[in-house]
Amino acid sequence: MENMLNSINLLIHILAAVFCVAAPFYQLRWVKRRGKLGKQLIYSFDRVMESVLNMQVKLCFVLINILILTGIAFPIIYYSFHGEWRDVTKIALVVFYAKAGLALIGLAINTHSVFLLNPVIQETFASFTPDEQPPDELLSRFWKLRAQRKMTCQLCFVLALIIVTITPLLRFYK
Repeated sequence: MENMLNSINLLIHILAAVFCVAAPFYQLRWVKRRGKLGKQLIYSFDRVMESVLNMQVKLCFVLINILILTGIAFPIIYYSFHGEWRDVTKIALVVFYAKAGLALIGLAINTHSVFLLNPVIQETFASFTPDEQPPDELLSRFWKLRAQRKMTCQLCFVLALIIVTITPLLRFYK
């Protein structure tokens, strides 16, 4: 039973990690491609982009929470079957805490994006129409907000890469 629970938890954890790393990777590719088209609003393209990016930020929020919960579940599963915490090396403990800390930083960044930054971007975009270019000051504000979102996405991508890079240490230094 313990092996089955660990396997299910590991499957969920790995899938969430893959999607969590892929999400900012592809989001950054979209943003980079859009940047090559200039600062003029291309309403239909930007509308699709905002629709995708709006959902992506929320999806990342869910995935980071899944990663944190499944990460915590590993030692809890062990404890529930053995009545004690697994004896681990100091390296494994440091890596576990580093991963947890980095995940919490990613969650804080993503929470800011989901609940503060993204609604302002969506509200700003909602004021645009397909028929005419928005005033320069509104368009400038929109691009600044998008640049902020791009920066948070880049930071989350780096955090995810660091987490994925240090994770194998947990397997080698139990």
